[in-house]
This record gives sequence, C-alpha cells and structure tokens, in this order.
Amino acid sequence: MSKHIPGNQKHLTLEDRIYIETSLCKGHTFKDIAKYLCKDPTNISK
Repeated sequence: MSKHIPGNQKHLTLEDRIYIETSLCKGHTFKDIAKYLCKDPTNISK
C-alpha cells in the first residue's frame, strides 16, 4: 500500500503521476491505481 494518507492531499504529486503512467503502461486498471494511491478512480482517469 502507498505511504499516502487518504484525504491528505488535494492534488496529485509528480511521483503520483509517474506511478500512474507506468502502471497504465503495465495494464493496471484505474481502480487498482486509485486504491494504491488512496484516491478516487475518477481522479486517476482524468
């Protein structure tokens, strides 16, 4: 699980964005990525 605390940050960090990009390239779903980052899947898809 991520080191992030749910609701702790409003915006995605550069590290979050890099993780999202690499995870999508590996075929992970928005739901899986959102769970790891403790964010809503809608935020990940945008």
